[in-house]
Amino acid sequence: MRLRVVVATIGAIALLVSGCSGSPRDMSMGVREAQSAVGTARLALTSSEDGDTTGSFAEAMVDEAGTRLSSASSTASAFKPTDRRTAAQLEAVTKALGDADTAIRHASEALAGFPGAPSVRDALDELETVATDLGDLAGNLEAPR
Repeated sequence: MRLRVVVATIGAIALLVSGCSGSPRDMSMGVREAQSAVGTARLALTSSEDGDTTGSFAEAMVDEAGTRLSSASSTASAFKPTDRRTAAQLEAVTKALGDADTAIRHASEALAGFPGAPSVRDALDELETVATDLGDLAGNLEAPR
């Protein structure tokens, strides 16, 4: 009986400790979520540029993309690296998410027409580059099947 209690306690502690550090999958999921948010911002800008949606609706879509990106950042940052390789991966993820945040902010500014804001075309190009980078990064993070 006592052995079962000890084994159960050790198992619970191991589960608790591993749950607090997240997993490499958290980084990958966060990057995929960010890639989806960037895709939403791209769709909003393209639709606005083509006249398929109103500017205010496109701005709302970009705002939603920004909210989703914040969630993606939280998901990815749940991972705590355990070695140099995973620390380097987390650093790459953090940079990529920062680039995505900047691109979505530029998209919002372009739609709003702020003075000094990038053009919609420039914002789309930036989003395209970030989407490609996020896709490449996610592919590198995911285990081969």
